[in-house]
Amino acid sequence: MPDTWDDDGSSKGGETPAETFTLEDRIEELKRPVISGGGLFALLMLAALLLASPDLYRRLSVEWGHRTVAIVTEYKDVVSLARQSGRTPKDVYAELAQRGVRGLTVQEFTGRDLSNGAMPLAYGPLASLPRQIRAGAEGPHNSASILIDKSSPFLPAALEYLGTKMPQIKRYDKGNQVLIVLPGTVEELGDAGLLPDFEALRFAEDERTASIFRPSPVPGAGSDRIAASVAWVKNRFPSMECILPSGQIVAGYPDFAPLSSVLRENGISTAQAEFVRQVGAQALYAAVKPDILPLHSIVRDELVSRLLTRAQVVERMVRAVHERSIRLLLMRPYELYASGRLPYFLEDLGRIHDSLVSRGYAFGWPQHIPLFTASPFSALAVAFVFVACLWFHARRYAGHADRSASGLEAAVLVVFAVVLGLAAYKVTAVRRMSGGVTAALAATEATIWALDRYRKPFAGLIAGLLIVLAGGLSIAAFYGTAQAMLRLTPFSGVKLTLLLPPLLILANDLKQRVHPESLAQIMRRPSQWGEIFLVACLLAAAFILTLRSDNVSSVPGWEISFRDMLERALGVRPRTKEFLVGYPCLVVYHALVRRGWAARYREVFRVGASLAFASAINAFCHFHTLLPLTVTRVVNGWWLGLVVGFVAIVLIDYIGGPIWRKGGREIFE
Repeated sequence: MPDTWDDDGSSKGGETPAETFTLEDRIEELKRPVISGGGLFALLMLAALLLASPDLYRRLSVEWGHRTVAIVTEYKDVVSLARQSGRTPKDVYAELAQRGVRGLTVQEFTGRDLSNGAMPLAYGPLASLPRQIRAGAEGPHNSASILIDKSSPFLPAALEYLGTKMPQIKRYDKGNQVLIVLPGTVEELGDAGLLPDFEALRFAEDERTASIFRPSPVPGAGSDRIAASVAWVKNRFPSMECILPSGQIVAGYPDFAPLSSVLRENGISTAQAEFVRQVGAQALYAAVKPDILPLHSIVRDELVSRLLTRAQVVERMVRAVHERSIRLLLMRPYELYASGRLPYFLEDLGRIHDSLVSRGYAFGWPQHIPLFTASPFSALAVAFVFVACLWFHARRYAGHADRSASGLEAAVLVVFAVVLGLAAYKVTAVRRMSGGVTAALAATEATIWALDRYRKPFAGLIAGLLIVLAGGLSIAAFYGTAQAMLRLTPFSGVKLTLLLPPLLILANDLKQRVHPESLAQIMRRPSQWGEIFLVACLLAAAFILTLRSDNVSSVPGWEISFRDMLERALGVRPRTKEFLVGYPCLVVYHALVRRGWAARYREVFRVGASLAFASAINAFCHFHTLLPLTVTRVVNGWWLGLVVGFVAIVLIDYIGGPIWRKGGREIFE
C-alpha cells in the first residue's frame, strides 16, 4: 500500500491508484437488494418481540407475584346461616374460614334499613313519636329521628358516628332514652348511610378477620364528612381493611380528595366491583390507585334470570380469579340453597378453594399490584410492528410483495419506527391512536399471510399465528400497564381491530384481482342470488358481533353452557368467533382454491378468516387477563379452529359437492 496519496487519488510511489467511492456510490450500494421483503418483515417483527421482552418479563413478574386471593361474605348471611342451622355465628364462620373466607362485608344501615328493624332502635319521622317524647324537640314534623335506649351498648358509638358524619344532629335526653333528630326527612334519608353495623364490626374484631366497610352517600354530607366517618370506623375497628362503596352514587362524589387521603393514611384498600356501574366509581379508583382490589360477585337478579346452577357459580368464581385477575370473591348463600343452605354453601366454597389452590393460588388478604408504566423499549416494539405491517401491506397493494428490499429501505423503516415509537411514548394522542391501528394492521397481515400460502397451507397457518403472537405481545407489553390491569385506562381501538382488517383485505383483493372481478365489474353487472345471500349473512354476522361486543347480557344461556364445557375440557376456553368462524373459513378457503371451486365466492371466506386473527389480537388487549392464559387461549383457538375447518371440508366434499353439481351452481350463479 502506498504511504501517501496525491489529491487526484494517484500514489506518489507510482503504484496502481486505489478505487475511490463517492457518496453517490455509497447510496447506490445501499439501494441494492439485500434481503427479501418477507425476510425483512420477519426481522422487524422479531425485533419488536425482543424489544418488548423486558416489559413482558416485568408484567409476568407482577402477575405471578400477586396470587393471594380472599373469599368474603356478608355478615348478615353468616347470622342467617347460624340461625337456620341452630349454631352460633362464631362456629359457622370458623367453618367458612376453613374454606377460604377471609373477610366480612359490613354494611352501613340506611334510613330504610333502620325502619325495617336493622338495629335495636326506633327510626321514623319526628311526628310519629309520642307527644311527651317529641316535646321540646326542634325541627320540622317530618324530620327523621332516632330513639334509642340509654342502656344500648351502641349508643356512645352511634352518637359519635352521627356527629362525625352529620354535625347538625340534635340530641335530647328523654328519661331512659335518647332522641336524635337528624338534618333531613325520612324520605331524603331513605337511601342514605346513617349507622354502620356495629355488631358486624365487633364480630370481625373478635374473629380477627378483615372487614369491608360499605359506606353510602348522605344528602348534605360533604366529602370531608364521608372521609371523617370512614376514618372513625378504622380508628375504632382496626380490622377494617377495605371499603366497597354502596348505592348508585359513590359516597363523597365528586370530590374524592379527602376520602382518598384518609384511605392512604390508614392503609385502606378500595374494592373494585366488576360489572357494577356507579356514578363516581372510576373517579374514586383513579384517586386511590394503585390500592385497588378487584372484586367479583353474582347478584341475585342475574342468578335467577340466567338460571345459573351451583356448578356454574363455582366455575364462574374460579374463572374470575384465574382469567381476569380478580382477588376478592363475594360469595352469598343464594336462592339455590333452598334447603340445607349451610352444607351446600360450605361445599361450594370448598370447591372454589380447592380449585384455586390447585392452580397455584394462596388464600389470605391480597395486596394491590404496584404502579408501573411501560418503558421506551415496548413503545419501540409497537412502532416496529406498525411499520412492518404497514410497509408490507403497501408493497403488496402496489404489487411488489415479492420484490427484495434494499439496505436503504431497511434503514428508513428502522428510523421511522424509532421516531414513531418515541412519539408514542411521549405523546398521549399518538399512543392512543397507534394501539388500535397497529392491532388492526397486524391482524390484516396475519390473515393475508395465512390465506396466500394455500400451496403450503400449514406454513401459512404457522406464519399467521406467529404474526399474531408477535404483534399481540408487543401491544400487551406497551399498553399492559398497572392502570390498564386495574381497568382504569381501557384500550382504544377494539372495534377498529374488528372492522378494519376485512376492509383492508377486500380492498387488496379487488386491487390485486385475487377476486376474479374488479369493483367496477361487480358494480356494472346484475347481482346474483348467491351474492345477495352471502351479503345478508355478513351483515347479520356484523350486527351480532357489534351487539355482543362488551355486552355479556346478549349471550344466550346455551352458549354459556357450551363455553363452560370447553373451559372444563381445555383448561382455557378459546374465543367462539375464532374456532367456529374465522379459522374454519381459512381452511375452507384453502380447500376451495386447491379444488378450483367457487371462484366468485372465495372472497367471503377470505374476509371471514380475518375474524380469527382480529379476535386473537383483541385477546391480548384484555390486560387484566394473565398473559400466559391469553397465549394459551389464542393457541387453543388456532388448533381447534383448524380441526373444525377440516370437518367442514369433509362436509363440503361429501355433501356440498353433490348439491353444487345437481343444481346449486344454477341457484347461486
